[in-house]
Amino acid sequence: MVFRSSEALQRSLLLGKLVILFLLSLGYAYLLDRVVASVNGEPILESDLKMAEIYYGISDREELLKRLIEVNLLYQYMRARGVDIPDTRVDLVLRELARANGRDIEELARELEAHGLTLNDFKEFLKKHLIATSALREFLRRRVSVSELEIELEKMRRGDISLKREVELLVLPKEKGKELLSALGSPSVDLRQLADRLGGEYHKLVVERGELLEELDRQVWRAPVGELVFAEDEEHIYVARVLRNVASGEEDKQLRSELLAKKLEEEYRKLLSELVKNSVITIVEREAP
Repeated sequence: MVFRSSEALQRSLLLGKLVILFLLSLGYAYLLDRVVASVNGEPILESDLKMAEIYYGISDREELLKRLIEVNLLYQYMRARGVDIPDTRVDLVLRELARANGRDIEELARELEAHGLTLNDFKEFLKKHLIATSALREFLRRRVSVSELEIELEKMRRGDISLKREVELLVLPKEKGKELLSALGSPSVDLRQLADRLGGEYHKLVVERGELLEELDRQVWRAPVGELVFAEDEEHIYVARVLRNVASGEEDKQLRSELLAKKLEEEYRKLLSELVKNSVITIVEREAP
């Protein structure tokens, strides 16, 4: 029997530890690169699941895999149509993500390395995600529109057909009546300045029919845009000017945005359903080993 010296034995033990660590690292890398699913022959790896967990902030494996399958389907669809995004945009989004999480790029890279991932891995993941989401939305946006008829039909469906008017209003104590008459030089008089001069109140309002004092309300809804109207009660004199009608404008803009978002979601779901139906999706394992 041959006995090793103490020094030789220590070197042997150290070498053994290094080999074990090396094999463990290979095993960890294998786990990260293990194929967990495929979409039309293109693999989804364990490392993709880990990056998705970091990016989406969820740990449910089934939900992560579902999202990755959808992303890959949509990415393949966009790629087949020649859609791409520049690396500069990916880098910009990456910096914004790091900043939003209180990190810089170097800190993010170290965090990824702790999970056996590289910054380039995450950039590729992010690029695929951006093409499958934001680039897809722009692509679908060209295929949908909202007509004026659709807006009017939706307003009728909601029972939301209302006309509003924007008015400026001067309110004065009744004893200021004579001063008001002498101060009204022309129909274009500045009511705000008049309120300052006569010690009155100035308001700019958007009103529906019936929201003002009865007589004033009647005058406001009879008057054309730009015309002054007058009314009074026991204590006050009211001078109003109709600035504009707001029957459509802002309200229709909001409604158009809502209808467009609904159409985009419907188009997205329709496309995704067709892609799932016409694709080969294989799930290797649902649970982590």
